[in-house]
Parts: sequence; C-alpha cells; structure tokens
Amino acid sequence: MKALRAGVCLLVAALALIAPLSGLQENEPAAPDTVRATEFPPGVETLDRMVAVVGDTAILISDIQVTLYQLQARGARVPPEGTERWDAFAREVLDAMIDDLIFLQQAKNAGVTVPEDRVAEMADSYFGETRGQFSSDEEMMLAVEETGMNMLQFRQMLRAQAHAEGMRQAYRIELEQRTDLPPVIVSEEEVEAAFEEFAQNQPPRPALVSYNRLVVTPLPSGAARDSVLARTVRVQNDFANEDEFSVLARRHSDDEGTREQGGELGWMNRELLVKPFGDAAWGARPGQTVGPVQTQFGLHFVKVERQRGAERFLRHILLRPEIKDEDIDAARTLAVEIADSLRAGADPERLVALFRGQVADEAIRFDDVPLGSLVSQFTGAGAESGLTAPTAGTVYGPLPVERGGPTEFGLVHVLTFRPEGPIEIGDVRDQIRQSLRTRKQIDIILEEVRSNTYIDVRF
Repeated sequence: MKALRAGVCLLVAALALIAPLSGLQENEPAAPDTVRATEFPPGVETLDRMVAVVGDTAILISDIQVTLYQLQARGARVPPEGTERWDAFAREVLDAMIDDLIFLQQAKNAGVTVPEDRVAEMADSYFGETRGQFSSDEEMMLAVEETGMNMLQFRQMLRAQAHAEGMRQAYRIELEQRTDLPPVIVSEEEVEAAFEEFAQNQPPRPALVSYNRLVVTPLPSGAARDSVLARTVRVQNDFANEDEFSVLARRHSDDEGTREQGGELGWMNRELLVKPFGDAAWGARPGQTVGPVQTQFGLHFVKVERQRGAERFLRHILLRPEIKDEDIDAARTLAVEIADSLRAGADPERLVALFRGQVADEAIRFDDVPLGSLVSQFTGAGAESGLTAPTAGTVYGPLPVERGGPTEFGLVHVLTFRPEGPIEIGDVRDQIRQSLRTRKQIDIILEEVRSNTYIDVRF
C-alpha cells in the first residue's frame, strides 16, 4: 500500500480538488474550495455524496471519479469500480486529495500567487497529456462526456487544476527555502529503497566524462593589433569628452546586431555571457562603464544601465580586430605546446595564468558531463580525434572550436570516463537523500497542519 500511495500521490500532484462544473461561467475559475460543507443545495445527496470534509470544504465521490478518470487517461491502471481493489485505490486517491487540499489552503493563507502565463502553460500541458491517450479528438470528447462534462468544462477544470497545482508548487518552494525546517535523519537503507524504486523506470545513463579544458584564442598581430589599440584609445578619449554611450556605440561598435540600437543587449543573466564579459558587468555599478574587456569576440566596453534582482540591463561596444591566417596558425602552434605541457603533467591553472590573454578566461574543470555534450563543442572532433571513445589520462587536441569569433583551439585532458550503462546509486545518492530529507520535513509540517484541521472522512 505504501508503494501504491506514493504512485498515486505522484499522479495526483498534477490535479486539484474541484467542484462540479455545471454552474461555471466562462470566466469564472473553478477553485478547489468552491463547494463548502454548508452550501449544498437541497436534494444534492440524491445525485452525489460527500466522502470527506476538510475544514469547510467538501470532497464529493464525483471528485474522486473524475480524478480516477484523469489518472486512467494518463496511463494509470485503475481497478474496476465496485471491487475491493477499486475501494482501496480510491481511498489512496482520497488521502492524496486531502493532503493536496490542505497544502493548497496553506498556500492561499501564505498569499502565494501564480502568473497567468504559467497557469495557461500547465493547463495546455495537462490537456496534451490527456489527448495523447486517445487516437482521435472524437474519442477523447466521448470519454470526457462520459464524466458529465463537455470539452469547454473539461478545459476549465484543467485550468483550475493548473492554478491549484501552481500554487502548491510555489508554496513548496517557499517551504524548502525556509531555514527553520525541522531536523530529520535519512538512513542509507531509505536511500537504497528509494533508489530501487527510482531506477526501475530510468533509461540507461549516458557515457560520462570528467575533464580539464583549455581554449587557445588567436590574437591580432602587427598592423591589426596596432589598429585595434588605436581604436581603443579613441573610444576612451570620447568617453573622456562625456559623449553618450549609445552615440559612441553607433560610431565605433563592430557588433552589427546591436550597433544601431546604441549597443543595447537588454536584460541579461550572467550565465548567458562569456566569463570575462560577465565578470566585468557584474563587477560594475549601475550607470558605470568598464573596459576594455577581452573575449574571443574582441575588445568590449560595457555599460550597466540598470539592475533588477539577478539581471543587468547592458550595452556594449565591440572592437573586433582583424584576425589573419597567420594569427590562427600561431594560436594552433601555441595550443600544441600547451598540450605537450599538459601531457608532461603541468597544472592547467598555471598554464592559464602563464598564457593569460591567449588562453580563454573561463572554467577549466568539468565533472560527469555527457560525452555527447563534450564532443559537440568541437568542430570536426569525430571518431578520428579519439574523443568519441576517450581514455582517462589522455590529452586530446588541438581541436577546432567555433564560437562566433575566429577559430579557436581546444585542449581536453580526460580525467575519468564512464561508458553508457544502467544508472547507479552513486550517480543520484545525494539528490535522493536531499529529496527524502525535504519530503520528511514537509510531511512533518503538513502533519502538524493536518492535526489542527477539521477532517471528517466518510468514504
């Protein structure tokens, strides 16, 4: 019964308790607490019956029947109605619905809200999942009508469920972020049992590789280097004359995509930016201009105009130097030398410091990355490179890298390699332990709320 309860709760988590929808208007949301225990019209008991009261909210047998229909439409095996197995299954569903309703009531009390676009997205997802269980629209419509609803009422019901589930999800996140959650202990036996259940339906684990990566970037030489340095001085002089950043971007920037908009990049998250650019932007104050900052694209001047939470509204001026074939050849030669140093046991961090400006300033160490993601970073890094079947301890490269600027050259020092195979407990032990810990903590909170809530089960 414990496994059945867990499975039912997982499926019911996407559903909210609803009232009969025959009286809903088009723009009136179906809320899970619209049927009050004291608000039944005369004679309703001849058509439906209460199976539980939670606070001042009633759960009807029709609510359970609709939920069971949706579970069945999504692939759950529901026993035949009228059997003892159906009664046991329905009671599991009812218990999950009671928990969901208590959780929803707590979310409302906490003032949780859900954006309308998120509700619409979830409702569309629910509809698509249900539609996928039928061979045609007509077959689905007939199945919906068997529950006493038309398709409009069915969609309204899904929207109500999406709104309720969105509130529960948001409230759960709030709970998980609390610093006063009760202490709990998760044993290794519990982790192993949860893993056994988790692993049953998991696809094979992809091949995983841990590695160090260095990327050598071509730099301008001779007249091209002198030209970009002279342009950098002109931009700095214009800033000294207090010209507007947007005016200077239109005058100087080589970024055709943003030049006519005054260098506007808009609201950006740090993870979307290459490391040197992100470090400069997040190290500046709103209204401040910093630069020049070197990336693989060239030299940048960056202005932080505004800040909101984790985002910055940015503008930039890009000075893209001319990179000649001989500059690319020089980068390839340097990459070969650095690869030899890695093979000889040199510390990659020291190599980055030694060749600062020529080796990209970005993350070096990567752990347990799917092999396909590693291979896709490089141009022409097919079977001939050996990277598709790597050997631990081997340095691969130079491998061509195309990232929007001139061709760069990557070096990969493979630390560990795990071929594709069944998922192992070590792959997910920490995640499972944390999930069990959070579930226990929230169950304690829920049980405390439940003990203070009027619940009358009449099933």
